[in-house]
Amino acid sequence: MRNRSLSRFGRQSINLNLTPMVDVVFLLIIFFMVSTTFITLESGLPVDLPQAQTSQTQASELPTVTITKERGIFLSGTEVAQEDLVVALRQLLSRSGQGVVVLRADQTVPHGMTVQVMDLIRQAGAQRIAIATGG
Repeated sequence: MRNRSLSRFGRQSINLNLTPMVDVVFLLIIFFMVSTTFITLESGLPVDLPQAQTSQTQASELPTVTITKERGIFLSGTEVAQEDLVVALRQLLSRSGQGVVVLRADQTVPHGMTVQVMDLIRQAGAQRIAIATGG
């Protein structure tokens, strides 16, 4: 015979175990926190970075591409033409052995230009692009 627990009104009570669901939710939160990398850098070029509440500060010596509000493109502090960015960045990546490039774009730069520069960074051989944000 089955052992059933009855409530005080004579109905069968249902017990739900929410522990597995809570575990899955926490694993998803951890996954998204780890897989999203935002780097905040201070540099000599005046760039008004977009603000993000979830940014993480990480000091590093990664190659940096900066887009100023005047739409100038700088590679590690040196201005380069958009046409020359791929060649210069490819040389820098091969010398440093890095696969990650930090992109610092002023928040007033049109989204289309930022995407074009990201495409050029990928053409240069970067495996990942870290987006720098303001704190």
